[in-house]
Amino acid sequence: MNPHSQELHHFVKQLLEHQAALRAFIVSLMPGSDDAEDVLQNTNVIIWEKMHDFEPGTNFRAWIFAIARNTVKAQFKANKRNQATGVDEELIMAIDAIWNKRNSESTKLKQKALDRCLEKLKATEKELIQVRYSKGTNIEQYAHQIGRSADSLRTTISRVRAKLRDCVQRRLQHEGGAL
Repeated sequence: MNPHSQELHHFVKQLLEHQAALRAFIVSLMPGSDDAEDVLQNTNVIIWEKMHDFEPGTNFRAWIFAIARNTVKAQFKANKRNQATGVDEELIMAIDAIWNKRNSESTKLKQKALDRCLEKLKATEKELIQVRYSKGTNIEQYAHQIGRSADSLRTTISRVRAKLRDCVQRRLQHEGGAL
């Protein structure tokens, strides 16, 4: 896979991972509106068109939420019926602030739990996770390097991810941070 197609794959993956939250965010900005699905579609089109404006390493979720917020504002301006509901820019900004605060707190709790769970992994599991999630690392090459099949490494990675997911969920429940 060439670097451009890897970037495209990563972009699409992030966009798909955030669709449910993006939909919920738009619906929360447009309570009772029948236009939320149209706004979601328009937002996705704009995100796709502006794909090259996104700077890797920055907050993807914040970027797409800003696009969604602007798309909602444009919809309100274009649709007098929605303006009559009394939803204005101040309310949009207040809802946006709540979403960002909730996301920030949730992310911090999850990251702290993940860091602790990563510490508990065996050295070989940690190395495998680092290899898998490092940019430019090829599982096939690594498998050859350590004398294992790529399929067996993928199976092991899947097991380690499940182990991490379970550990994070337990830590969040134990610390009262389950969201």
